[in-house]
Amino acid sequence: MASLLIGLTLTVVCLFLYKTAHKRPAPVFPAELPIFELTTLDGAPFHSDSLSAAFLNAHRILLVFYSPGCLFCEHEGKELARYAADFIDTLLLFITTAPIDSAIAYTHRSGIGMIPQYYSLVDPAYKTVPLFGLRTNPTTLLYDKDQRLIQGFEGEVNAVKLLKTIREYEATKE
Repeated sequence: MASLLIGLTLTVVCLFLYKTAHKRPAPVFPAELPIFELTTLDGAPFHSDSLSAAFLNAHRILLVFYSPGCLFCEHEGKELARYAADFIDTLLLFITTAPIDSAIAYTHRSGIGMIPQYYSLVDPAYKTVPLFGLRTNPTTLLYDKDQRLIQGFEGEVNAVKLLKTIREYEATKE
């Protein structure tokens, strides 16, 4: 019995040491919003340099990288749609590598099309994955008006946490 307990203890210690040594590094997101070109849901090109025109009434940019079949992505989209009034001064870009018809269906299911200053964009060539250092969906990146990264989130993030992050960031700017 004692040898079984020692063996089990050693297994647990070895597993802990392995997990600690092979810990996934923190994600590295671009400190400044990179230049990109994607496609809108109606098939028109969307260039990141056109953000300045779209950005007239916005104080920040929120990029949500999602997959239409992802349950966490579905929930995050619906939550952001419910809090749409709180994001009135934020430009929201929902970006997917899925086909346009899947992105359109997601837009309708989640209600994100009702968000002011919203764009749904598709990236069929997967250019945004390496450009933004994406490792999972959803990934949400929050940039300020000067297109500098405020914070990035891997996995689902709720609207309350995003709004808290915005308030805390704005408090440091006053």
